[in-house]
Amino acid sequence: MSKTQSAFSDAALSIGESITHGARMRIAKLNAGYDEKDKIIDLSIGTLDLATDRFIDNGVIEFIKTKPELIHQFAPVKGFDFLLEAISRRHERLHGVVYDPATEIMVTPGGIKGSIAVVLHTLLNPGDEVVVPLPNWPHYADMIHLHGGKPVFVQSRDFVEKGLDAEDLDRAITARTKLLILGDCINPTGKVYTTEELTSLAAVIARHNRQRAHDGQSPLFVLYDCPYEAHVLHKRPQALAALSVGDYALRQHVINVTGPGKTYGMHGDRIGYLCAPAGFVAVAANVQVNLNSFACTYGQVACFYALHRNMDEVALSRATHARENTLHMIDLLRASGLSVHTPQGGYFIFVDLAAYAGRYAQRGMDSAEQFLLEKARVAAINGEHFAEGYADASRYRHFVRINCGREREVLVQAARRIALALEELG
Repeated sequence: MSKTQSAFSDAALSIGESITHGARMRIAKLNAGYDEKDKIIDLSIGTLDLATDRFIDNGVIEFIKTKPELIHQFAPVKGFDFLLEAISRRHERLHGVVYDPATEIMVTPGGIKGSIAVVLHTLLNPGDEVVVPLPNWPHYADMIHLHGGKPVFVQSRDFVEKGLDAEDLDRAITARTKLLILGDCINPTGKVYTTEELTSLAAVIARHNRQRAHDGQSPLFVLYDCPYEAHVLHKRPQALAALSVGDYALRQHVINVTGPGKTYGMHGDRIGYLCAPAGFVAVAANVQVNLNSFACTYGQVACFYALHRNMDEVALSRATHARENTLHMIDLLRASGLSVHTPQGGYFIFVDLAAYAGRYAQRGMDSAEQFLLEKARVAAINGEHFAEGYADASRYRHFVRINCGREREVLVQAARRIALALEELG
């Protein structure tokens, strides 16, 4: 008897439930029957508890009162001119790189994930390879598969401190490589590449792209994904797009993607934007208009107010607050006996519980996530999810990513529960 053929694409069927959004729903269901003191503490999904600044809300309200005709009409595919100009100014203030708002910037619906989707649609042909350093954001692999590409995972030898190095990158690049994914405050480790590290990677990219240009082949692009760009509080490295190797300027093949969500607490606005070479943006705009037209007008207006110069201090204050809570949580966990690495940026910590794995395995728990959930009633994201699709993902089974964007009292309570759970292991 022949097997019934599925109506759905192989790529669609290969995708599982979102670990981030799915976790929140599962926790809500688990908590429904518990008293407040017994509820699971959610340190999984990566948001800040701080409310969005009222300047943004009030700005949107005033805009609707004075210019309602713009809100309810079709918007330009690449975004409102006033927002594109605000993005250009903000990017220059933060990174020292100027992009032409008319030709080198595009706003996307769906947040930064929407920007990444447009990049993949614009660049990938079936079978093209995308280099993805590990550990990394769980959705890259599925998104690459959906767009017909093939993720090529590179396990960094010292992923916490150094991330991807030039030697590993060079080995990973083949004739089919179309894209490399890099970024700042890498999820889950908080890795921030130094100028020296980026320069080393740039030299590899430049060498390959010079050779490709000579051979008449497609260049290698870099998707520089930096949703946590405001959460780099030490000396900011030079932007990859600002680097040159001899006469080769990285800018011509670097696509920066970011958005206001993690910086200003605007997750529901679902606005992303990309800064890239004009030739790329022109093609990407044609892709976007056929995917989902343009970004929501309300979200664009909110983003415009978020990117006002006076909001730079608000962004810094929010990032500083999150960093202080992160460092405090690290101190609390270290006091309970855990060895916790201090991330270079962002507000996540990637905690290794392998030293306790044998003991919680004897109690029927096979991962750090399961142990914290069942014994500490603290929800985190298991490390394996940050190597989705990688053959050796199990090496991260005893890691968890903990979101420290919660308020101080929540983190203190969670740390206390974790300490007691570890103590009970003996």
